[in-house]
Amino acid sequence: MRRATVDGTALLKRALSVCGLAALAASGAVPAHAAEPTYYLALGDSGAVGFQHGKGPTDEGYVDVLHTALEAEQPGLKLVKLGCAGETTTTMIQGGICTYREGSQLNAALAFLKAHPGRVTYVTLSIGVNNTACLLDGDVACGLRGAAALLTELPSITGRLKEAGGETPRYASMTYYDPGLASWVKGDRLTAVASVPLLDVFNFVQRAAAAVAGFRVADVNETFQTHDFGTNVTLDPYGDLPVNVARICAWTSQCTDNDGHATTEGYRRMAGAFRAVL
Repeated sequence: MRRATVDGTALLKRALSVCGLAALAASGAVPAHAAEPTYYLALGDSGAVGFQHGKGPTDEGYVDVLHTALEAEQPGLKLVKLGCAGETTTTMIQGGICTYREGSQLNAALAFLKAHPGRVTYVTLSIGVNNTACLLDGDVACGLRGAAALLTELPSITGRLKEAGGETPRYASMTYYDPGLASWVKGDRLTAVASVPLLDVFNFVQRAAAAVAGFRVADVNETFQTHDFGTNVTLDPYGDLPVNVARICAWTSQCTDNDGHATTEGYRRMAGAFRAVL
């Protein structure tokens, strides 16, 4: 009867392979499946899409700057931008400006949070300024209607986001800066001064809605030094200005182009305010 031959080299290779896998397993170094991605969900109005005067939506907004900083600490963090230029709290809930498969920005955000449980690590929100932007044009009735909607709709938005996302994400909304301060360089100092307490009321609503839902608050208002009329700085071509007015002129396009959207530097400063609380 013919004896089966044994390939000693093959047996040795198999033994070494088995031993090697056992050693890897013991050390915890067995290759695993790639980790599931994590997400930063950015929501809101034109600020959230990085809108700039003369450029439109950009990748230089506070969301983009913030994502770069967060991704450096959390490699692989993916950015999901759902913001919509011109969005109010009403249209964020009901839709009507930008197109979303789910019908509105809020519905799209809720769907994303529910579809990725435990994988959304950051949620930022900037919404509400378009509710009352008509006040800058002197339309008080429009501003009052927008403010009334803000009072009821903003807490609903933050609350529903928190309910859908649960405790895993870090949530943050923001206070706003004051484009009305630009009236100072146009010779209307009274309007500039009067605009600050109006913004304070608006930002009080922002803080209250954040507190109800457990959102942290990026204090952009403080970053822009909105209340500081006492410190003067020099800014070309205006000369000496209160620092709060200078911030609006340097960090937004309000003084030069009657456009309150932030500049690249303004968005960088806003990102810093978010970074401080996230």
